[in-house]
Amino acid sequence: MKSILRLISLALAALTLVGCGGTPASSATSTTSQSSSASMIDYVSQAKLATDYTSKSFLTDGIGRVTLVQKIDGDTAHFKQYSGSDLTIKGRYMCIDTPESTGMVEPWGKGASEFNGSMLHDAKTIVLSTDPTSSTSGPALDSTGSRYLVYVWVSTVDNASLDQLQLVNLALCENGWSKAKGVSKTAYADIFTKAAIQAQSLELHVWSSGKDPDYNYDDPKTVTLKQIIDGVDADGNAFDWTGAKATFTGIVAASGPDAGAAFINKDFTWEENGKSVTRRYGIYVFTQYIVFAPLKTVGNELQITGLVSDYEGTKQIVSVSYNEYYPQDGDMKILSTGNVLAPITGTAAELRNDNNINVIVKSPELTCTGGYAKQNAATSTAYTFTLYCKDSAGDELNIYIVDTIYIQDARTTTTSRVQSVDYFKAATSIVLTGGLVTYTTTTGKKTYQVKLCAAKDLVCTF
Repeated sequence: MKSILRLISLALAALTLVGCGGTPASSATSTTSQSSSASMIDYVSQAKLATDYTSKSFLTDGIGRVTLVQKIDGDTAHFKQYSGSDLTIKGRYMCIDTPESTGMVEPWGKGASEFNGSMLHDAKTIVLSTDPTSSTSGPALDSTGSRYLVYVWVSTVDNASLDQLQLVNLALCENGWSKAKGVSKTAYADIFTKAAIQAQSLELHVWSSGKDPDYNYDDPKTVTLKQIIDGVDADGNAFDWTGAKATFTGIVAASGPDAGAAFINKDFTWEENGKSVTRRYGIYVFTQYIVFAPLKTVGNELQITGLVSDYEGTKQIVSVSYNEYYPQDGDMKILSTGNVLAPITGTAAELRNDNNINVIVKSPELTCTGGYAKQNAATSTAYTFTLYCKDSAGDELNIYIVDTIYIQDARTTTTSRVQSVDYFKAATSIVLTGGLVTYTTTTGKKTYQVKLCAAKDLVCTF
């Protein structure tokens, strides 16, 4: 009986909404095969930013023009102010919750991320605002304390007027890339609710009864870590594992630096040209900050099932699972404990090798020649560091430290936190252990960095 009433309700909602006519919210609008976007009411055009953003700062006024630093997924992006402070503003979109597409991959997550990215990258004006009903004078933080709750307004016109701005959050909801969430008592509660009802009645994306064509519904294939990195299948034929599900084994060589994540390494030996060859392979398991116990302990040999993804040109594993009390097929399994993998050592030139990507290495003595620090605007002390370093031979090997790692000033007995690159430049030598990663600069130069996993693995001598 409940299902019949629900169908009647949806049918009435669809008739009411479609009868009003309207146009799609954006050129990026897409629908499932069940319906046509031509019948959609354009709620996005009805939502207006009521407060002037010019000469305002988001960090102090709760509204202001920004520029895009990085699109993360469907409902998260990083920005910096259009002028003035260059602090990193990590934004979590209000009133929506798109399917996951990074550390966890869910149906419709990729499409939501691409839709968000399209609106952001096409924009010549981006404005962030907090909810007008908020009791705080400035922007509010989410439950993590590191991200701001934001409405994101965009326009393809530079210095856009208020009438020319579109609300990205609402466009995602209207086009079925997200259900409305947490809209109660917000300034735009009514229009988000209407947009969600319409998307549901039209069975758009997350509301669709069909399958997401961009999501992999296949069962995982059992392979080796070597095969994933080398790009071959079980028969030795060339195969790109990106987007495929795989089950493999490896050892936790380091935990972090992202909460819950870990570098998985394993040694392989084979015959090549009549000689025995041994090489260590590595991959990063990213969990979207969910902490799974097996990945926390260095030395755990694990069986891991997950989705192979590409992050800045290197492979990583996402969509892993584990439940100690209610295990299911595909959960991580601890095969053995206490396995020791000594970090790979060598000169900067020797470590700076694609064979060592995602492998835990120990650097030679380095000196810092420069770099830059980016402060997370949501905090007063947290900085991400990129340090330009060289060894005694003059070869480059850089250092990357995320803002969640607390680096204490080794020159004092206090617990003061390092907040400047000058601290590292003053050190006579720096030695660290971490995962080797690559980074391509805006000019196209490929660089190698040692990504610090824990503060204890960094030693600065003065």
